[in-house]
Amino acid sequence: MSFNDFYIKHKFLFWRSILGLFVMVFILFESSFGGDFDIFISASNDFWNGKIMYEINYNQWYHYYYSPFFAVILKPITLLPEFVYVFIWLVFNVFFVFRIWKIIGSYINKNSFPKNIKIAFALLSFFFVMRLLRDNFHTKQVTILILYLSLEGIYLIQNQKKFSGAFLIALGINIKIMPIVLIPYLFYRKLWKQALLVILFFILLLFIPALFVGFNHNQLLLEAWWKLINPTNSEHMIDVAERSFHSLTTLLPTLLMEKVPDIYALPLKRNILNLNVEQVNIFINAARALMIFITLIFLRSKPFKTAESKMHTLWEISYILLVVPLIFPHQQHYAFFFIFPSTTYLLYFMFYMRINKNEAFSKGKYKIVFVFLCVIFLTINLNFLLGQFQVYYDHFKILTYGALLLIVPLLICRPKYFENL
Repeated sequence: MSFNDFYIKHKFLFWRSILGLFVMVFILFESSFGGDFDIFISASNDFWNGKIMYEINYNQWYHYYYSPFFAVILKPITLLPEFVYVFIWLVFNVFFVFRIWKIIGSYINKNSFPKNIKIAFALLSFFFVMRLLRDNFHTKQVTILILYLSLEGIYLIQNQKKFSGAFLIALGINIKIMPIVLIPYLFYRKLWKQALLVILFFILLLFIPALFVGFNHNQLLLEAWWKLINPTNSEHMIDVAERSFHSLTTLLPTLLMEKVPDIYALPLKRNILNLNVEQVNIFINAARALMIFITLIFLRSKPFKTAESKMHTLWEISYILLVVPLIFPHQQHYAFFFIFPSTTYLLYFMFYMRINKNEAFSKGKYKIVFVFLCVIFLTINLNFLLGQFQVYYDHFKILTYGALLLIVPLLICRPKYFENL
């Protein structure tokens, strides 16, 4: 058999092997330094040494923002050399990305595409968020894990595995509070037992560390943790302590205050108003309330009813996860990997409408969404494509604008258009 014949027969396996080799080389390269994972390991060591890690600055000025329980479960990893534990963490992240992709795929009908279109859709889906994916692997952050726990938890609950699903969501909330938005969603969708289980598991995870350090010390840890992450803290309302911060708590102060306390600001005007701190806080909370109100548009049903279809579930979950990095303070660029379900849904929608030529979704709407997606792609990936201008992207918070812009095509690309085919 010639090489051409072998390639034609096994080209799918060939390209999967090439991709696997690329991923392995990438992981080995990124394993050469610890990134933020070194902070987690240091905090875990301090936990086991009886210290309150929330009162310690790591790498000179960084804080440990995660739960005492996360410090507990990292104990086995602290016994390994840095290269080994970073490599293991990145391998886990590859698995989490794979599961995220499979879970999203369980809501859509990828088999409706020819094989070449299916491959193009998959490649474009990952290419669209390549900067965010790269950043998470480079910094060794937990965003991919938290998104995985959120989606896997919802997936298991919807497949009648309420205990395991609720536990995974509770674990995600415990490690990093952001998935807490899924609790009211579960109540709204009449999944009361599952929502209550999430709350129960979350409470249990708060007190498990007391088995190792005692109840009193664990209470001190929880109080110090809450003091650090409390969203009503003044530094979290005018959230400009670092140039790379993004979210409504960062964007709105830069727009509404002339002298925002941002020591990294460039001498380039970006404010459109000059309000005081109290007025800016009102705008921030009003914007958060608006994000929550828009959720009702995506739910599109009275309370305590199940979603109309799998596509509708993906649509509404995509929006809920999209707003997470927008409404929570202290968000770095890597946290915006939470938009991955939204961008994947929109790309699937565009491919599907193009192939099936749904007349209900007009050419005008298709062009509008296409333009939005092009602009959003640039806001997400300019840092990756033209990194020499990164300080300007961060100064004007274009990543936050990109996430906000995603809401418009999501509102346009409603699941009802699949039903009209």
